[in-house]
Amino acid sequence: MGKKQSAEIDPLLEPLLSPAGNQQIDDIISELVTLHAEPVIKGIISYKLHLNYHHTIAQTDADDIYQEAIMQLLETLQQIRERPDANPVSDLRGLVAVIARHACSRWMRRQFPGRHAFKNRLYYILTRQRGFALWQNENKRLVAGFSVWQGEKNTAAGWQLERLSDDEGLLSRMRSLKTKGEDWRGTLMAIFDYLGKPVEFDKLAGALTELLQLEDRPVESIEQIKDTFGFETSAGGPDAAWRVEKRIFLQRLWEEIRQLPLNQRVALLLNLRDSKGGGSIALFPALRIASVHHLAEAVEMSVEKLAGMWNELPLEDTRIAGLLQLTRQQVINLRKAARKRLTGRLKEFI
Repeated sequence: MGKKQSAEIDPLLEPLLSPAGNQQIDDIISELVTLHAEPVIKGIISYKLHLNYHHTIAQTDADDIYQEAIMQLLETLQQIRERPDANPVSDLRGLVAVIARHACSRWMRRQFPGRHAFKNRLYYILTRQRGFALWQNENKRLVAGFSVWQGEKNTAAGWQLERLSDDEGLLSRMRSLKTKGEDWRGTLMAIFDYLGKPVEFDKLAGALTELLQLEDRPVESIEQIKDTFGFETSAGGPDAAWRVEKRIFLQRLWEEIRQLPLNQRVALLLNLRDSKGGGSIALFPALRIASVHHLAEAVEMSVEKLAGMWNELPLEDTRIAGLLQLTRQQVINLRKAARKRLTGRLKEFI
């Protein structure tokens, strides 16, 4: 068993799995953070947030992001020590990079929700439309361009992106991305033709959002989030990119719901309603975000039992109170607590 762990886990983490005392383990973790994690985290923060959107952040913001990443890393290291088989990490620096990028993304979502949504659309087009591609360069940064350019190391410089607005015809096409009839494919083709070479994805997104001067309006509550995205089970919507944004949001919503205490999950999911008062729990399996089996696990009941009440959803609070052996008011309070927590969590996402 020991050999198997060594083969799966980064050698840098092997001292963490030793039967050492608490003080020694603290010293090991401190060394991992100082020597191996800190340079990666600070490097990603500098790149993602100083270059992204041409915005230089305050040092206090950078420190907050750094501390958030460190806290997440420490929690992950503790999980690795407690359950190495369940949490095998073959590349510590890669893990740190993922944690740091997620911390940066959460900060960007808080500060620039409109721009982040625009970036999601851009990502969607580049990964779904034939002829375009996203790939990683030697520095593990995403590069965008025509699919035939994949592997090209020579990328557009910042000054070349700044000159995009010099072409009046191209500028008009780029401005059309803010309208309902936007031609994303045609506009991106024109941009790549103008540049004549690939471009780092973050730089492209930053240049476009600055040029379009996108407005950002922070989301104030879970109800506003629900009204914005809609909890409808149909596949309708203004366009495919909008539906992708909705799906991304709902995936994150499901992740956060799973982290709620059991009684809060039950009070929320079994009473989940759309804007018209109908049940909306079916949205998760309809979009293949969570199956009925996963939903049953979340509320800790059998699939058969959940399926039996499926057509009765959303349940009234008195019915849920009976299932939980609580009072109706306690169920209402549980759901309020769940919504309050989700509001805080999802403000960082939108």
